[in-house]
Amino acid sequence: MRGCLRSPPNVPDNALTLREYVDVRFEAQEKAVNAALAAAQKAVEKAEAAAERRFESMNEFRGALSDASRLNMPRTEAEQQLKALTEKLDKIDARITARENRGEGKGTALSLIGSIVAVIASIVAIALAIRGIA
Repeated sequence: MRGCLRSPPNVPDNALTLREYVDVRFEAQEKAVNAALAAAQKAVEKAEAAAERRFESMNEFRGALSDASRLNMPRTEAEQQLKALTEKLDKIDARITARENRGEGKGTALSLIGSIVAVIASIVAIALAIRGIA
């Protein structure tokens, strides 16, 4: 094809033909596309690795939440136990109050008995004093 076409006067004879020029340009573009694909592949691999690390940390967090929910006492169960403890405390409080009241009653009864004994002793003393005078 070189022989068919004449080069313009300002182009040297060793200039490339159109086909050679297109081939050179095609090879250059192919190299550029391959380089871009390689860079894109590296970027995809890095993104996949980052996503994998993130998913691993999310799975660890899910596991921690699962453990916490499994180990923590449910609210209804805690309320039942608290109610049972409150009832026991109320019974103990009632017993203590009854004992204190009984103790106060005994003290009052003893005071009353002491007063009666004192009154009887006073009457006896007065009676003896009156007999001794008469």
